[in-house]
Amino acid sequence: RRLPAVLRLVALPPSAAMSKRRCSFRPQLPTAFEAMVAAKGDGLGLDSTNLADHRPIRRPRRRWMSVTDLVTEVEQALVKGERLDKESEAYINLKQEAARLRLDNDDIMDQIHELKKVRRGYVEQEDEITAKLHEDGGFALHEATMTDILQRLREVDLQLAAFRNQQQQNIRDVGHLKRTMSRIEKHGEVTSLVDRIDGTLHTSKAFDKNDPVFTELSELFIGLQTEFDKVAPKVLSYEQDLCSLTTMAQTTALDMAGKSFREADDARMTLVSHLQQAKRMLAHLARLSDIQILNAQEIGMLTRTQSQIRRHTQIQDLIKSANNDQITAKIILLQEDTSSLRNTIRDIEAGMESRSKESLAIISKLRSLKDVLSAETGKLREQLIASIHAEEQGKARLAALRGEKLQNIRFSAMLRSALPGDGV
Repeated sequence: RRLPAVLRLVALPPSAAMSKRRCSFRPQLPTAFEAMVAAKGDGLGLDSTNLADHRPIRRPRRRWMSVTDLVTEVEQALVKGERLDKESEAYINLKQEAARLRLDNDDIMDQIHELKKVRRGYVEQEDEITAKLHEDGGFALHEATMTDILQRLREVDLQLAAFRNQQQQNIRDVGHLKRTMSRIEKHGEVTSLVDRIDGTLHTSKAFDKNDPVFTELSELFIGLQTEFDKVAPKVLSYEQDLCSLTTMAQTTALDMAGKSFREADDARMTLVSHLQQAKRMLAHLARLSDIQILNAQEIGMLTRTQSQIRRHTQIQDLIKSANNDQITAKIILLQEDTSSLRNTIRDIEAGMESRSKESLAIISKLRSLKDVLSAETGKLREQLIASIHAEEQGKARLAALRGEKLQNIRFSAMLRSALPGDGV
């Protein structure tokens, strides 16, 4: 892999750096890539004439512009109700992308390692020249060389910082991919069990009390609830720590008045460090909240399935009793419950329609401020996202309610078929 153009730094040989005669030219010396190869030794069989032929082979370009694109694609599939598991193409894509990022980080670490070798050479030259600056005519003799080395050191340090920045981004992306893979694993376990139960119930079969499905339901439920409960105190602790850190950061920001330039600069670096830590804590807090949200959703699905099994058993017992009066009364109750569900659905949809209009108004206002970055646009954008979140949650709730409505209709049909004649 070719290094970025900014990394093509020129390395000064010690002989030129320590020469006591004036040099009126800058030597044409190896690039940083060549310096890295030289640092690895001659065993590689590389020289300046065939470096291009021996550069690492580029990996195939990925299908997605970013990890965010891939994760969004998976999340949209899950929201639409697509069944994903560890054998699905989506999961395999996530796993492959995580592996690619780890390999990229390995490459970055190799480049950092070799670049540090080049940097050590510059630092040694800097120390040697500094020791000679106080000799007769030392400063004038080494001024150009010293300036050159300091500039190169600065460029190397900036490139190292750029590498570290990319490394951090890759680490964050791997974490994002792993969380999405975990979501698929959890959701896949739950939906696999729920689909199996639905398939059995649709054949009008009842589960035996000792059926293994109850154990599976219980284990999944307990596992998700236990994880949810473990996260709760961590969220509270992080919120308290974040509040303390934010207060400390703001105190540091207000404490710069009257300080010298260097003291103020040091204080700003401390402030940036505190703010970066706050960002990391916020990101971790978001990850913990994601776990709670996902577990709550999966627990809700399991709870609805348990309710469905229980109601199905009650209907089957009622049919077996052949008590026409009780069957008729149950049909009426189911009809009333269906009517109540219909009203609830209408209320939710009316509220969503109102929020949809609010969202359009916010979008219109944001478009009128498309070239403005301010507290107002930030607040508007947050309101828009909150409205969209509420609509997404409302749609999920509507899907659950319509599932209950569908159950009522199916149960009513089962009961009607058990009545003599036309039933109710």
